[in-house]
Amino acid sequence: MSVYTEKNRRTKELIQKSFMEMLEKKTFDSITVGDIAKTAKINRGTFYLHFIDKFDLLDQIELQLFEELGDHIDELQLNYSSTHTFEKGQEQLASALFNSIKMQAPFLKIFLSEHGRAGFHLRFRAAFSEKVRVNLEGNESFNANLKVPMEYFLAFITSAFLGLIEQWVQNNLDKTPEEMTALYIDIISFIQKKNN
Repeated sequence: MSVYTEKNRRTKELIQKSFMEMLEKKTFDSITVGDIAKTAKINRGTFYLHFIDKFDLLDQIELQLFEELGDHIDELQLNYSSTHTFEKGQEQLASALFNSIKMQAPFLKIFLSEHGRAGFHLRFRAAFSEKVRVNLEGNESFNANLKVPMEYFLAFITSAFLGLIEQWVQNNLDKTPEEMTALYIDIISFIQKKNN
């Protein structure tokens, strides 16, 4: 990596870090590019070398967050063996996601607060739903046994996961990822028993 490329990467990270620190205290709408540049101790021109505007900056941070969470789902999917049941796969998926969420919690806490940009929840849900859909479509036994339309199944799974994630983040990660996985499995088991 060249010195110039490394300097650009560090400057971009500095802008993102400064912006996220501001979002902890101020709403997205009240923050200006000038504020971000001042906090990062750079000039506005340097900001515009890396981002179109504050919306582009936030879009890139969100995209990076969604990609990192998605990578954990993909990694898990690659590690499935043919002997695993779908239920075991769900437990592994939950565990991987809760561990990933713990790492991303500072960002999520800001984005899910009143300081974040409107619609984050919907963008997060759409990205999460799409990643889960892609991975489930590769599971032949799951598709053969699914008795409801995929979009309804995804709506339920993603809403359930995101509801738990939001509550966990609001509770300042009061449980470990393992405890959250057990809680998720207990809830799913409870629903299944009620339906039998």
